[in-house]
Amino acid sequence: MGEHLVRRLTLLVVVLLAASNGAANGGWVIDRDDRGDSPLLKDRKSIAMTEQEQQQRLASAYKAAVGAEYRNIRQHWSAPETSNQTRWVAYSDDYQVKKVVDFKSNQIEISMEGVFSGGRLDFAAMNKKVGSELEKTVATRLKDAIENDPVQTAINQVYADLGAASGAAQLETSELVLKELFRSANPSAAEIRREAGALMRNASIRYQALNASVASVPVSLGKKMTYVIPMPDNRIRRKVMEFQPVVRSNAKRFDLSEDVVMAIIHTESHFNPLARSHVPAFGLMQIVPSTAGRDATRELYQKPSLLSAQYLYNPKKNIEVGAAYLHVLYYDYLKSIKNPQSRLYYTIAAYNAGASNVAKAFIGKASFTDAVEVVNGMTPDLVLQRLLKQAPHKETRQYLEKVLKRRAYYAKM
Repeated sequence: MGEHLVRRLTLLVVVLLAASNGAANGGWVIDRDDRGDSPLLKDRKSIAMTEQEQQQRLASAYKAAVGAEYRNIRQHWSAPETSNQTRWVAYSDDYQVKKVVDFKSNQIEISMEGVFSGGRLDFAAMNKKVGSELEKTVATRLKDAIENDPVQTAINQVYADLGAASGAAQLETSELVLKELFRSANPSAAEIRREAGALMRNASIRYQALNASVASVPVSLGKKMTYVIPMPDNRIRRKVMEFQPVVRSNAKRFDLSEDVVMAIIHTESHFNPLARSHVPAFGLMQIVPSTAGRDATRELYQKPSLLSAQYLYNPKKNIEVGAAYLHVLYYDYLKSIKNPQSRLYYTIAAYNAGASNVAKAFIGKASFTDAVEVVNGMTPDLVLQRLLKQAPHKETRQYLEKVLKRRAYYAKM
């Protein structure tokens, strides 16, 4: 426990130093979520500058926190990894065990040094150790996952210094990260053991890069191994059903299409409530607190606020904020696009890359105002084809395609 505390304090010092120097050093330039062309704040330059400075501080602090954690991880693992949009990554306090929930691949990965006896892997001992770690993983609650994440802990102080709003949402994250695996919201220890045991029956072992039978691998060829544990095929559908009521209510509230909201959640995070990107953006709909978050809170509360990561890790709050931001994009900022279908295509692309960046697909420069006339002179099909072929970033082109395909799927549900 002492080592864990030292590790967190070290990360916090690194982060605070980086955050204090962020504005002076120009911060970390972000292109993917450059949503600084907010329609709600465009006529208030002083506030917009504050947003830019906040984004620089947060991005610098996050980059520093990840860098510090990478240095810790490299002492034990050759390839450092922290949580991202589709993978929740957690290590034991001593870094000897690595646990990953891969929401995109629908599997859990548990890695540790192998237990050997007489030069051969002791399967019984390994299965027992891995099974124990699996039980801890499926029983982890959102609140605990957030509090035990060194990177998140390190940047929380920066959010607090910037006056981030957390509110009661932090208290609502006591649900399980993988609650869809259980019938009850609060499964008993016996139910957790039973579920972990059922999952273990389908596990396979990935022993470094070797393809040979694990039973014949000598100790000298390496120690670490990974158990790959598939989750149920219907888990994602269960997750969709879990979020469907809150998606439906917010879609109705903000005059949005329910299938579009669901498709964006799927594409942004694959329903990972702990999703986090380098921007940094947080939660199911990958909200950037200093830009999209401020636009959304102005819509929600008539006052722009900087939302904390803890707030955005709350699934219900995240969906509410994401839906509010989509409303702002479609009904406010992009309202000058006359055709509703063309505006929808542009909105989806803008959610990923920012409205000004998307304009490059039509006029070759980052100016939505100048692009409107061109967009309005095209049919919706031509607008879509232009975005799919000429949006400035490959990620944006693929993003739009994925959202539209998934929208068609969710429209049938």
